[in-house]
Amino acid sequence: MKVLFSSWNDEVIDNRTLKTDDWRDAPAVKLPADFDRQNKISAFMGWAGIILLQDVQIVDMCAHYMDAVQKESCGKCIPCRLGTSAMAALLEKIAAGRGEAKDLAELETLANTVIDTAKCYVGKTGPLPILHALKYFGQNFRDAIARQKAVTNGTRYEAKWTAPCYSACPAGMNIPTYIEMIREGRHLEALQAIRTASPMAASLGRACFHPCEKNCRRNQVESPLAICKLKRFAWDFEDQHDLIKPVNPNKNAKSEKVAVVGAGPAGLSAAYYLALKGYPVTIFEALPVPGGMVGVGIPAYRVPKDVLQREAEFVQRMGVEIKYGTPIGKELTIPQLQAQGYKAFLVTTGAHLSKTMGAEGEAEGYEGFIRGIDYLRDCVTTRQYDVKDKRVIVVGGGNVAMDCCRTPIRLGAKEVTVVYRRTKKELPADPHEVHDSEIEGVKYIFLAAPKRIVAENGKVTGLECLRMELGAPDASGRRRPVAVKGSEFIVPADIILQAIGQDADLSVLNGVDGVNVTRWGTIEADRDTMQTSIPWLFTGGDVFNGPLTIVDACGNARRAAESIDQYLSNQPVGISTQEKMDKVFKQLGVNSSDPKKIITSCERVPMPTIPVEARVSTFGEVEIGYSLPQAMEEAARCLRCYQVGMVALAQNE
Repeated sequence: MKVLFSSWNDEVIDNRTLKTDDWRDAPAVKLPADFDRQNKISAFMGWAGIILLQDVQIVDMCAHYMDAVQKESCGKCIPCRLGTSAMAALLEKIAAGRGEAKDLAELETLANTVIDTAKCYVGKTGPLPILHALKYFGQNFRDAIARQKAVTNGTRYEAKWTAPCYSACPAGMNIPTYIEMIREGRHLEALQAIRTASPMAASLGRACFHPCEKNCRRNQVESPLAICKLKRFAWDFEDQHDLIKPVNPNKNAKSEKVAVVGAGPAGLSAAYYLALKGYPVTIFEALPVPGGMVGVGIPAYRVPKDVLQREAEFVQRMGVEIKYGTPIGKELTIPQLQAQGYKAFLVTTGAHLSKTMGAEGEAEGYEGFIRGIDYLRDCVTTRQYDVKDKRVIVVGGGNVAMDCCRTPIRLGAKEVTVVYRRTKKELPADPHEVHDSEIEGVKYIFLAAPKRIVAENGKVTGLECLRMELGAPDASGRRRPVAVKGSEFIVPADIILQAIGQDADLSVLNGVDGVNVTRWGTIEADRDTMQTSIPWLFTGGDVFNGPLTIVDACGNARRAAESIDQYLSNQPVGISTQEKMDKVFKQLGVNSSDPKKIITSCERVPMPTIPVEARVSTFGEVEIGYSLPQAMEEAARCLRCYQVGMVALAQNE
């Protein structure tokens, strides 16, 4: 990226004396040029330095930035609280034309003192850009002091806190806050903080694949914080104690009815937020149980069904009506619901159709060949397939494949084998799931792809596969598997579960004209607002994203609820300034100094589990959950990596 100046992550690119055509590139800088349609970004100041896309009044910007940092200082750390306050006062003094030469030395001393002594990263990173400004723009400060005139120029600045874990969370959850509350024994307040981002703490705390943990700065020391499991602890604490449950003071306060199609994570979450805003909300769910794919696609040993039911009941207590066994698109359509007075619709029907794997015989209807998600759903809602003493093959390497291979183990299968076309390194499933499947007895055949279903008398007897080798990377960035000619081999099997991907069923849109659909068979919508090509129709979850994660669905839902509220309130549908800042942070990448230099190692508290021998014969929950002392001990590992970033904006021409 071409920049006028950058000190980001201590890599200095200074093009201030060069013509624009001669500017050196700053490859590590990913700052977007546009903040929104009306404003472009002139500069950024934050936890890892300064980035200028064009010339700005640096003294004025520093004064505004330090004021924003000071407001985020919590007060628990005296050096940060007093130091940032003193720095903000000095910078405001210089910017107002009242500065003195001695102020610059005092600023530098204060900045270094706060960085060296602060306990969290508001203080450890907040003053850093000021040190960079004093070092690389010292003359600007000296000139401002010499002129004794105010340097403010009316530039618009926007600032916001972030954290590495927060920035990686699709639901925008304030992770450091709820973890700190658990550490302090404020467990109900922690759950309240979680619910500002999602009401699905029970599900997310058990089945989320926690992108936040991949971005946790503890990774640079020993292992990430157990962010996901601490979320579960907060929900369990309320669920397992006789406590006064939250109420909704705005229940049914408004007249405009909203229909949500699908009671999965996206539907339940959006309905919750809409109910809190006072809207009468009805969820129409085709299945007889809540949770969508969480309810019928994730086995009970990961998310117990009674837990999921209580989670749905919590949403109902907020004023949401759920109509189970009520599919939309056939006997009952969206236009018919409009005639019943519903003013806005949110479609969150998930992705419940299986993709085909392209093997010969796949469409022959052989007994023993089953679509993976059909298998998982039927095990919950209708019947359990007889797999006792049978050989089962699972084709695929994602999280659905993990559920498909671990379920037959518990139902007495003789042997369960996963066939995957790449190596173990490329498995898209969560490593934790892969590890658990292996210790439970699942076998793997890597670098193999299905070619033909082998059958006799209409029944599956095996799977013919081809050996694969990895070639050049494909669009996903992983090396493309290439078939090895003449390498066919047969794996004996009685049952084959196909688990290579899912598609959305768009029959929900029957009778609705004008909805745009992507080439992947998902509903097209604005990624910021979740509004479709029809103003009153919104979407979210897998029917929009394709098969992604629970937390992605929850993030969609929270935004969709805001957009529906804006639409029904006759306001422009769009994201807030703070959400725009989050987008800037995500593109820039949230990281900072190496924590290994300043903290000692503290190993992650292991999650208690039931013994392996007990797992393979029951659908009881594998993970027992943290005890109160364990949760507080694990929460104490958090580095509280709050960081502040600020943009300077100029209007687009």
